[in-house]
Formats: sequence, structure tokens, C-alpha cells
Amino acid sequence: MKFAEILLVLLLLCGCKEAREAKQLMKQHQADAIPMKGMLSYMADAATLLDCRTNEQLIVKFKGDWLEVERAYTELGKPGAPVYVEFRGRIETDTTDGNTRTGVVIEEITAMRPDTACLTRM
Repeated sequence: MKFAEILLVLLLLCGCKEAREAKQLMKQHQADAIPMKGMLSYMADAATLLDCRTNEQLIVKFKGDWLEVERAYTELGKPGAPVYVEFRGRIETDTTDGNTRTGVVIEEITAMRPDTACLTRM
């Protein structure tokens, strides 16, 4: 069971209004997710994704299915090495302290292949 699912179950058990709102927000985020693919790199609590479609480097936010992604990446035993991933995700922009940061949230990982790379555009 994923961390987000465990948290949701705990919130639902308390019967709180916040639990219902959290469940609704989680469903909305999953509905907003689109198929994406890229080269994921992770080292020292920093994750980036080179989007295969746009060739844009994005920060990976530690939300959604991140704990599952981190576990699978770490099991490969190649810290910092780029790994091809396919997933359902969404782009998210946050503004904190006047700074705007855009990143990707991986809602559901569908494939992780260390022997594959993004196809280059001709």
C-alpha cells in the first residue's frame, strides 16, 4: 500500500471533513494525469526528469507515487544514472516565497527500463 493510500485510509477512519476533501483532491490529480516518458535521475534527495517529448529538464516533485518510484530506482543500484521511465503524471507549478517552481508529479509509474533511452528526434 502506498503512503498516500495509507494516509487516506487513516483520514477516512476519523471521518473528518478534511478526509473527504483529501480523497476528492487525490481523485482529481489522478484524473489530470497524462501519459509521459523520460529519463529519470535521482541522487542525494534530488530527482530530475528529462522529458522525452520536449527535451525539457524538470524537477520531480516528491508527491503522488514518488515513494514507489524511489524504491524501484534505488533497487537498480545505479545512483545518479538516468533511467527510462513511463508513467502517468502531471506538470505542477508552485509559488513559494515569491519563487515559482515547475515540476512533474508522477501519479503512477508504468515502466522503468535501465536499458532504454528516449528516442532522438530527426
